[in-house]
Amino acid sequence: MTSRLTVSRGRSSGRWRNGRGSRQPSVLPTPAPPLGDVLATIQHDDLENHKTDDQDCPQITNAQYLTSYNWLNGADHEILVPGEPPAWTPLSKPTKLPADSGLYYRDKNAARYPTYPLEPMVRAIRMDKPDFHLEELDIVGCRSTLGNLLRFTRGQSNPFRMLVEVVGNTVFFIRRENSPTETIPNVQGYGHTFPESYTTWSESARRSESHQRLITYDFAGMNCLVRFEADGYLPDLIPDSLRIQKESVSNKSEIEPDDLLSAIEASTISPIPSVTTDTETTALQISEKGRYVPQCAIFDLKTRSAKKSGVDTFSEEAARLWIRQIPNFILAYHKFGTFDDIRVQDVRDELKQWEESHQPELVKFATLLKMVVSFTRSTEDGKLEIEHEENAKELNLRRPGGVVNGVLPSSLINTIWGSE
Repeated sequence: MTSRLTVSRGRSSGRWRNGRGSRQPSVLPTPAPPLGDVLATIQHDDLENHKTDDQDCPQITNAQYLTSYNWLNGADHEILVPGEPPAWTPLSKPTKLPADSGLYYRDKNAARYPTYPLEPMVRAIRMDKPDFHLEELDIVGCRSTLGNLLRFTRGQSNPFRMLVEVVGNTVFFIRRENSPTETIPNVQGYGHTFPESYTTWSESARRSESHQRLITYDFAGMNCLVRFEADGYLPDLIPDSLRIQKESVSNKSEIEPDDLLSAIEASTISPIPSVTTDTETTALQISEKGRYVPQCAIFDLKTRSAKKSGVDTFSEEAARLWIRQIPNFILAYHKFGTFDDIRVQDVRDELKQWEESHQPELVKFATLLKMVVSFTRSTEDGKLEIEHEENAKELNLRRPGGVVNGVLPSSLINTIWGSE
């Protein structure tokens, strides 16, 4: 494929929280890591009317759930494989919930495992699916990295940075925040207290802080692996054939409102492990525990004020649902923290219609992915950083600036890709 890149030779100038029930703490902004030299730029106009034979109608095919893992609270660097998402356990009657307060981390995986944030997912695959060929993948990314690139192709101006690295022939896209433990400022609403009240972890997943899922699919001739956090699952959608050793979950419909609020306020997390820049990381602890929950039962959850009940929230979220291939969408409306309008929707048909109606944007998305993959594979060391400034019409492909570890420990790379 012929890629139009402008080359520059010059230099260019979670649900985790502390102190629930307290006021939102004041957090000083974290300084951004330095920027490296610009190697090339991709203009938004470069993606216009750019087609190849295999991009006439790009769509996601062969989507499959691969494996998953849960991060545990109260233990450094410990995950459960395959883990289990929390179950949807709605209250029997609406109860006024406290508003979100405390600290929420932008990247839960980096906050838990800052040296190699993608290592836990690779270890989970190696343990649970040892016959899966990671080296045959074209792209490994997450909801954030691929979502940011898709937003750029759609003309949305959110600023972002990400690292890109080639291992063998596989191109990894890695989130880059200002710090692994950077928090989200000015958190408002009920997007955390609502799921804590309306979903329940099973006994086998006790102390879990998040459920990370890995899915594979083909897109525009590329074999992709995508990691994302799942909000939960709908127990009624588990096929009978998979209801083996089903774990019991607490029946929140029987919990008194005062007990529920006390449980929310008492919930705390363990301190995040200190960030290190060592080339070797603390050993990851992995326990085989949990059960497989099929993708057909997974849901995404959004909360909104009842004043916004007339807004088409699905259209706002469709691209993110499409990236993660999530078939169920729960939209909960509240009046001052009391949720009396909760809509559980099967959105598979709507996502297919969204994919068909957004083909021009998805052609650009496929073109952009192929440009970045091709350019990164052609660099001498197979490493670069993508930077997008707010309101900018181009992406800067740069040398990585500051202190940057490789995507995975060398020992793990040699084990998987060393024979190539």
